[in-house]
Amino acid sequence: MPRVIVAKPTGFCFGVERAVTLAREGLKRFGKVYTFGQLVHNPQVLDELSRAGIKAVRKLDEVRDGALVIRAHGCPPEVFKECEKRGIEVIDATCPYVRRVQEVARRLAAEGYQVVVVGERNHPEVRAILAAAGEGARVFSPRIKLAGKVGIVAQTTVGRERLKEAVANSLNFRYNEIRVFDTVCAEVVARQEAVLRMAKRVDAIVVVGGKNSANTRRLAEIARSTRKPVVHLTGASGLNLRRWGRFKVIGIVAGASTPARVVEEIARTVRNSGCDKQPSLRRSDSNE
Repeated sequence: MPRVIVAKPTGFCFGVERAVTLAREGLKRFGKVYTFGQLVHNPQVLDELSRAGIKAVRKLDEVRDGALVIRAHGCPPEVFKECEKRGIEVIDATCPYVRRVQEVARRLAAEGYQVVVVGERNHPEVRAILAAAGEGARVFSPRIKLAGKVGIVAQTTVGRERLKEAVANSLNFRYNEIRVFDTVCAEVVARQEAVLRMAKRVDAIVVVGGKNSANTRRLAEIARSTRKPVVHLTGASGLNLRRWGRFKVIGIVAGASTPARVVEEIARTVRNSGCDKQPSLRRSDSNE
């Protein structure tokens, strides 16, 4: 049997736990609850919410009675205004750390700074930050042109190294003043650092979480950078035990929206599989 090491922290982060709790409490209170987009980026959680009667919608026209939950990633200010106009009850489950980035971006814009967001252009959190900052806010790219006063913030789930790299690249631009806010979530950083520590003690790494989860994808990137065999799974059913045969120590790390029970199931499956008697995972297969 292989030895399994589960990186800490694991289970829901504070923001995800809060969002799920608010959605379930809203269902009890209003009888019918919708979420504006996916509440969190995890298939198991979304499936559980759906079976409980909590439906994700893309347009406010789809809301029929009940209440609308704003997802953990936040949303543009216009959504709140439109809900008020339509008389839609709102449950704001925006992660407090995400809301802080929005507030910083909004304040910088009000003070005349050109707001630059380091993050994934099409991620809902980034879109909400840009909307909070208003016209002129940009997603960082080495090709953008900056001038005057510049204020830099980060998507909460990006790697801190990516923020540092963006700031270093910004030194090539012409501007009068630059202000940088490290708005990367502390728990996200803790999970990223845990991967690097764990990689020194294991033969292979399993990353668990939604394939559309930014913080989970980043964990997988960091794990692969250690040159250890890596697989990114959403659940135990995706684990091909035959390919994990020779590894004596396997590490498991999970994204911030991955339920602890999913991590426990994968750890149990690996421990009880007897997969140490199976053929080994080839290095070329390490990034499934």
